[in-house]
Amino acid sequence: MIPNGKKVRDNFVKISLDYYENQVIKAHAELAGLEPSKIIRQLALTKLNELMFNDQPIAMILPAQNKVELPMSNFFATQQVA
Repeated sequence: MIPNGKKVRDNFVKISLDYYENQVIKAHAELAGLEPSKIIRQLALTKLNELMFNDQPIAMILPAQNKVELPMSNFFATQQVA
């Protein structure tokens, strides 16, 4: 019996890699002793966390609406030309 059914990883996302990207992922997975899918999941979640929270130390939590509000600038790369 699974204590928390939402923690079961049954939501799949398919990505397409070229030969060289695939070789890099395989090499890192072999070096770390992990499955390539676990490496990719960790990379994706780390990057998302960085995008969402590095520029803004505290997200605005709106308890009445049960959601977290973040500025859109965290999700779109905009460069300012000096």
